[in-house]
Amino acid sequence: MTGSAALRAILWDFDGTLVDTRARNLHVNRRIIQELTGRGWEEFPVLRSQTAYDEAQRAAVNWREFYRVNIGLDDHQIDWAGATWSSYQLADPTPVALVDGVAEALGRLDGLPQGIVSQNARETIESLLAAHGLGRRFECVVGYAEVAMARQKPAPDCLLLGVEKLTGREPGRVLYIGDHPTDIRCAELANRELAGGGSELRVESVAAMWGIGTNDLDWAAGADHRAATPHEVVELVERLFPARGQDFGSRG
Repeated sequence: MTGSAALRAILWDFDGTLVDTRARNLHVNRRIIQELTGRGWEEFPVLRSQTAYDEAQRAAVNWREFYRVNIGLDDHQIDWAGATWSSYQLADPTPVALVDGVAEALGRLDGLPQGIVSQNARETIESLLAAHGLGRRFECVVGYAEVAMARQKPAPDCLLLGVEKLTGREPGRVLYIGDHPTDIRCAELANRELAGGGSELRVESVAAMWGIGTNDLDWAAGADHRAATPHEVVELVERLFPARGQDFGSRG
């Protein structure tokens, strides 16, 4: 594949990349853990403060590892926590703000197929997008429940599903933007599977350097590209794919 291969779509991670869900996720996890274990959330150091919670989330490969390492849950308990996540999220009133510049960047990329691949629940994502008037920007939303519980990121299943929905795996390139090393690894594994199947489609990872705890450049060492702000994602697209930039770069 050449560097001029067409841009087919953009896929985004959700938590920390498009929205700041840290406070809500902490509140929800406190409720889930209390109900699941019968113990007060204060007994778990990782749930005592936003800082402790954020650090543990950054260190975990995925949400299953977070529960296993920090709470000591077994697989059956982790499955239960995953199954109840969406209902707790939708019932929680904690405000969730967009990352600065996201709405404008999405507007400038309008006309290009876009989707979300996340370890949050699809229902939660769609609810928050609607609340911010962004639902129409995305042609597909892939949450954790759309793939097997044992095949969460960094396994590529969720990303490949999003790629399939947006591109049909036609030859070209897809950008995947995320704020965690797991997102970069997920793109690498997706490319391995695509290449193994003889596909001429490639996923290029973009490290979203604006997320909480992302000022350490080491986490992004394997990324194909880096963007310091959502606006820089637009600039990246216009630079790599000038024909696409002419199509949508001037939109508001």
